[in-house]
Amino acid sequence: MTNPCVIGDGRPDGTTVGATTSDLVSFHGVTPVDQGAALTTQLTSITITDAAGTPDYALSALTTSSPYGLATLAEAVTLLYVIQNLQVRVAEIEARLEEKGFVAAN
Repeated sequence: MTNPCVIGDGRPDGTTVGATTSDLVSFHGVTPVDQGAALTTQLTSITITDAAGTPDYALSALTTSSPYGLATLAEAVTLLYVIQNLQVRVAEIEARLEEKGFVAAN
């Protein structure tokens, strides 16, 4: 394996690529762009207060009678947990993108 090109000189304060938010930067040969705008503000994360039962990740078809819905409480609770997990994970991704300066902070 050949030695890769390294950007940085080991300074304890780090290395900056793009000194301002309007500097154009790219990776992997794509067109250089300035810093992305802040992401859409996150809605309040859901809180699950009735988490009784075992999650049922094999969701059946929605019921077709009025009102429409899931077949069991366990399926509904499972869906809430999946949504909550997605909210947490997207917030973590957003924080890392902001930390690295790829998007502006809210």
